[in-house]
Amino acid sequence: MKSNTQLEFVTIAGNRPEIIKLSELVKSLEVNYKSGFVYTGQHYSQNMRDVFFDELEVKFDYDLKSSTSDVNVLRKNIRKFLNDTHPKNVIIYGDTNSSLAGALAAKDTNCVLIHIEAGLRNFNQGFVEESNRVHIDSISDHLLAPTELANLFLKYENLRGSISVTGNLIVDVCRKYAKNIETSPEKDFPSEYILLTMHKPAVVEDIENMKKLCKLLEKIKYKIVFPAHPRTLRNMAKYQISLPQNVTTREAVGYKDFLRLLKNCLLVMTDSGGVQEEAVLLSKPCITLFSTTDRQETILINANRLFYPFDNHQSISDVIEERLNTKITVNPYGENVTNRVLMVLNNIVNLG
Repeated sequence: MKSNTQLEFVTIAGNRPEIIKLSELVKSLEVNYKSGFVYTGQHYSQNMRDVFFDELEVKFDYDLKSSTSDVNVLRKNIRKFLNDTHPKNVIIYGDTNSSLAGALAAKDTNCVLIHIEAGLRNFNQGFVEESNRVHIDSISDHLLAPTELANLFLKYENLRGSISVTGNLIVDVCRKYAKNIETSPEKDFPSEYILLTMHKPAVVEDIENMKKLCKLLEKIKYKIVFPAHPRTLRNMAKYQISLPQNVTTREAVGYKDFLRLLKNCLLVMTDSGGVQEEAVLLSKPCITLFSTTDRQETILINANRLFYPFDNHQSISDVIEERLNTKITVNPYGENVTNRVLMVLNNIVNLG
């Protein structure tokens, strides 16, 4: 815990993807500025948090221990922290409830608000993440877009904040930790497999959708490895839903283990935006098992395609074979992104 002296930057995170993507930037800020890393406690179970801090060699300076995803509670707790510490600049990432709460609290306390991963859009306001990021972008002073497409969306919206295209921070993290990962399969794993990740409530908490997903997986001739969240497995047991025999489940994994699974797979099927990005970086074909994506660059460069609903008229086997024959040659997310972000932050300090 740091002393409550004025900080140049406070970076706010509340869940695993934010910890992962911010890890290299937070360490660089620590070296270059008087800064603080604040964890809201939106993800508060140990398996959701500690393994990622440990693996990525990053630690929080302040733990708000909110133990909730309620925006109003998070906003109140963050606002109190900001009133106590009086930072000049607040950095928030992405589109979670912690991010929205942090953005609102920064405005409450007259801090300069910096939004990293600004400009992502799926154009469906029915998704909480979409309404969160649109709101955050509308009140931010500085918008750091990960791609030229995100930059284009922001320009069309004619927002008040200044826009910079920096690339996506996941590039540096993924490159660093994937570099030394073995390319041999894990013990007792199939030599060739498709990786499956699912976490959206619209699927894993919907009985009928889970049944349809299981029927879809049964049609696939390849072995499937599924690192499943314990809640997903409990729901399946509760409603007596059985995965087909070609699916091997394992407990939710840490970041390094996940990268190993991704690096060694033939193809990944997912509903996660972050996994869509990492698949591009590791040149792995992707099928997004959802109706939309806010990583639209992956569709445009033919690294990804949507497959939803699970009982649609398309053959999943045909889609898989088409994906397996696709070469991924473009990276829309940049390189040396942490340094590019630091350059923008340095300009903000000099202008301030």
